[in-house]
Amino acid sequence: MSAILFDMDGTLINSEPLWLQAEIEIMAELGCHWDHQDQINCLGGPMERTENYMQERSKHVKPYGYFEKKLDELMEYKLSNELELIPNARELLEDCKSAGIKIALVTASTGKQMRSVLTRFPNGFFDAAVSRDDVQKSKPDPAPYLLAAKLLGVKNEFCVVFEDSPTGAESGLRSGAQVIGIPHLIQMAPHENLRVIAAIADVNLAQLISWYPFLTSRLNSND
Repeated sequence: MSAILFDMDGTLINSEPLWLQAEIEIMAELGCHWDHQDQINCLGGPMERTENYMQERSKHVKPYGYFEKKLDELMEYKLSNELELIPNARELLEDCKSAGIKIALVTASTGKQMRSVLTRFPNGFFDAAVSRDDVQKSKPDPAPYLLAAKLLGVKNEFCVVFEDSPTGAESGLRSGAQVIGIPHLIQMAPHENLRVIAAIADVNLAQLISWYPFLTSRLNSND
């Protein structure tokens, strides 16, 4: 069997503007400036890096964990009320399902945030879903993608990962999967198992199969 594993933020959903606005609002409450470059410095997580960075920018005026909690609460609201899917993302997901290819959602966001996004899809739409709450170490550790493949009963070498950040791409590559990178804020380091495209709208299922023939050659295999 084979599978396609999709990152969430910035890959399937246009959440990066929501994250930026949430970060600006939280820092503004403390009288601190926050802009696009600050977001780039935190892109892709893990949350510990964002927490540490915001602590430093705010001169440690709040106890450790404050920013993670505030971001979780604000993003849960924004994901439930202001979310838009990336163009062509829904179509590609549905084409994969119609072809019998397993799909999974793999995110460094919290379980609550992930479940807010999942409400935009029919129940059981994804064959598996993994959040940062489901693993001891999140991206760039390979654990999230290793777990997703395990839940699907698929070997990682027969998985294709879609990612938009270097942190996520590293996670997918370290898991042993093929990775398609969609960098929109930070460029990705070259790797023999990394293919870079400009946008998810630039690829369709036929193109994916031409790049990775194992996606269809293993549909009836239990290996």
